[in-house]
Amino acid sequence: MHPRRPLIGREDEQAVLDRAIDAARDGCGSLVLVTGEAGVGKTALVKAALAETDLLALASAPPHVDAEPYGPIVAVLRAFLHDAPDGLPGPGPLSIHLNILLPERGPPPERSDAPTLLEAVRWGMEQMAARRPAVVFLDDLQWADAATIDLLSAAATWLEQLPLLMIGAYRADGLPRDHPLRRLRLDLRRAGRARELSIKPLDQAGSSRLAACALGQRVSPHLQSILHDRTQGLPFFIEEVAMALAASGRLRETPAGLALDQRDPLPVPESVRDTMLLRTQGLSRDALQALQVAAVAGVRFDLDLVADLAGGDGGLDELIERGIVIEAERGVGAFRHALARDAIYADVPWGRRRALHRGLAERLEPRGAPLGLVAEHWGAAQETERARRALVAAVEAFCALHAYRDAARAAGRALALWTESSAADRLGLLERLGHCAELSGEPAEAVQAWRQAAAGWRDLGDLRRAATAERRLATVHEMQGAWDQSLAARLSAADAFSASGLPGDAAAERLSVVAHLRSAASLTAALPLLEIVHREADEAGRLDLKARAMGLEGSVRAKSGQHEAGLALVREGLSLALERDLPGLAAEVYQHLGDALEQAGQYGQARETYLTAAEFCRARGESGLAHVCMACMSVLLRQIGEWDRTLRVCRDVLASDESPAPARSVAGAMLGSIYAFRGDGPRARPLLLQSATLAHLIELAAIEIQDAWGLAFVEQLAGDDDAAAGHCRALLERWERTEERHYAISSLRWSATFFAVRGAAAEARACASALSRIAAENTHGEALAGLAHALGETLLLEGEAEQSARQFEHALALLRDTPLPFDVAQTHLRAGAALGAAGQHQRAVEHLTDAYRMARKLGARPLAAQATQELAALGESPERRPGRGMASGLERGGLSHRELEVLRHIALGRTDRDIARLLFLSPRTVERHVGNVLAKLNCRSRAEAVRRASELGVLGD
Repeated sequence: MHPRRPLIGREDEQAVLDRAIDAARDGCGSLVLVTGEAGVGKTALVKAALAETDLLALASAPPHVDAEPYGPIVAVLRAFLHDAPDGLPGPGPLSIHLNILLPERGPPPERSDAPTLLEAVRWGMEQMAARRPAVVFLDDLQWADAATIDLLSAAATWLEQLPLLMIGAYRADGLPRDHPLRRLRLDLRRAGRARELSIKPLDQAGSSRLAACALGQRVSPHLQSILHDRTQGLPFFIEEVAMALAASGRLRETPAGLALDQRDPLPVPESVRDTMLLRTQGLSRDALQALQVAAVAGVRFDLDLVADLAGGDGGLDELIERGIVIEAERGVGAFRHALARDAIYADVPWGRRRALHRGLAERLEPRGAPLGLVAEHWGAAQETERARRALVAAVEAFCALHAYRDAARAAGRALALWTESSAADRLGLLERLGHCAELSGEPAEAVQAWRQAAAGWRDLGDLRRAATAERRLATVHEMQGAWDQSLAARLSAADAFSASGLPGDAAAERLSVVAHLRSAASLTAALPLLEIVHREADEAGRLDLKARAMGLEGSVRAKSGQHEAGLALVREGLSLALERDLPGLAAEVYQHLGDALEQAGQYGQARETYLTAAEFCRARGESGLAHVCMACMSVLLRQIGEWDRTLRVCRDVLASDESPAPARSVAGAMLGSIYAFRGDGPRARPLLLQSATLAHLIELAAIEIQDAWGLAFVEQLAGDDDAAAGHCRALLERWERTEERHYAISSLRWSATFFAVRGAAAEARACASALSRIAAENTHGEALAGLAHALGETLLLEGEAEQSARQFEHALALLRDTPLPFDVAQTHLRAGAALGAAGQHQRAVEHLTDAYRMARKLGARPLAAQATQELAALGESPERRPGRGMASGLERGGLSHRELEVLRHIALGRTDRDIARLLFLSPRTVERHVGNVLAKLNCRSRAEAVRRASELGVLGD
């Protein structure tokens, strides 16, 4: 047997592992990656650390290159069960899912999925660590399957709560750019959980000490220098060269230590291959034959299998006696290192290598060996068709384990081996590849697979299969936010379905396109498609599609300014859906009705419709759509000034895991904008940025515009006018690429004011021009008021203060019957500024006072502050005009004296009963004051209210 390698020059690295082991013993586990080039001593380091610990130590054997999904994890769990057969008790909600990986435990569940399987593995690890703190070592991860690597990414989080340390070792050299380990490292760094221990080669002193230990004698300085120069400090190489030189009799003893025999003309080996060839000198023919079979079999191999193929046990026994291979466990042989195996394998003649691979494949296949391994041997034997069949079978086996990344890789390899056999089978495998790539988060690979599949089915004349593939292609593009490609693929699928005699499927695809065009405010492009949809729905006899088309068309026409026609269509579609008992569809059309009413300025009816729609959805199990209805209602609530209610609705939407992306984007925009309008920029910014990112991805045009407005407001609050102007320009540019009307009015009006106040005449006029185009198509009061406001700004810029004031007051007259308090307050403010410039003092003060009072009621602190400044510029005291209580209330964050008094007691940690006793109030009254404080400061808890009040500086010293 080869002597055990001593651990030399690794004291610092071992200390790192010891600390991680101690932390796991104390209940704080982690994932530690050990990396370095091949032969540097990663495995030796970890095994030395495990040998000295009292924790349960479990290690998986190094996986073969074509490892089965979850192979290393399965090996660890089986090792645990070997020592503790009752260690994974069952049955249970997660226990049964482990049977997918450990079929010997019992039948698997009828249904499962990848997240549940990961949870089952987590549960298994928890059971293992609950018995005894543990260390799990996964070696040679560069060969591990993608499913195992994905699991490690998830494990890095939950390990922190367990007495369990996972150590993974892998080669750093030659790691492909697309290797899943690179993604794992990136994920860990982003999450702040990257713990990587890089092992470096030994220096000359360390190399000399290791060589002396391997040889059992001191080494001469000359030999030390040669060994370090040849091996570059790699421990495995040092040992192998030293032992090869000794075994070949090429060393002699000298007073300075062991040295090279100067009479030997052979050079010192300069590579692992040369070293291994030197070590095999003198082997018998049987041993050489067994060595070749073992090298072809892999780093680890079944001893009986190798003996069978080599023609007997004798050669293996000789290899084990010489220390060239070892018996790693009962019935399993192994090379001491993959480098040794690679060196021997490279020396096997090509023809002999092919024959041995074929022999191994023929013996492994009937044994039920891992399909990836069988395919690798058939491929190396140049048996292309048999390798392909094994890989196709592997795809299905990997999918059964939800190892979709590994399945996609196997499918790709099978396709690369495809010959002239069935084209339909090849296209079916391409579809499987597309599906697996989707599920494993590889959209580029999925796009390529689905595109090739669609083209192939078209070439075969199967338009129905082509249409199905294009539908899937559209979905993948949609996931990437590549909407032009997605819509093109859907329309192509619709045409193919239509040509295949499937008008219902064609109409459904076109309706998906229309729904997106509506969201993206590309209204003109939607209407011709709807004409085709109506025809196809009638041809298919699909009243559900007909009702949906009516709802969408009505919404599109309402957004285009055709309010009455739009409302009539939506109502007709809703009636049809309800009449035919189509609850899911009725829920969707209900939401369109609320939107159409809002577009028409019928805010009260719109609010009630949204509430009815949400309740309807919940009653029928459509909770996601219910959140969409509530999110849409939040836009309306913000517009009509019900800001506190808006905050509650948006928080509920964002707190629910069932809220779909559009609802989350809308709720984030509304919540962030109200925080901004109330002067809380730090709270507003992350919400608006998250909403903007999501809205851009799904092309929710109205919310993209709203987010740009909110971010401009935040930057203005922070004093960065240049950044604010950038957002306003982005808002204008985004609006130009849409047909959005209703939801752009307020943002364009505010932007016109922002630009005008800063003297940016061109940008202010651009906003006025945009509002003019909206007003031309949408003649209700809000649009006309927005235009009048913008014209007032441009006139004020030109020095026409009186005409400017008339435009602002005209805007106010148009808004008289419209419940839009924030818009009205802003226009009052600008009317006051214009009248002040025109010398009409009294009217200016009246408008500014109205602006202040409305802003104060909304809690819009920045707007109220602007009104106060304008009044001060006119020589008016806020205390005298708006009222002293109002001005001081603004300074107190909108809190009354009593509310502020209660909050100060809360900050001191007093209970409601304590506060009631000190202030001579009833506990119920104190509770009411606390509720008012939370509402006015937009907080959910008392602690949050205290922090918020401290930030505003209203608590005092």
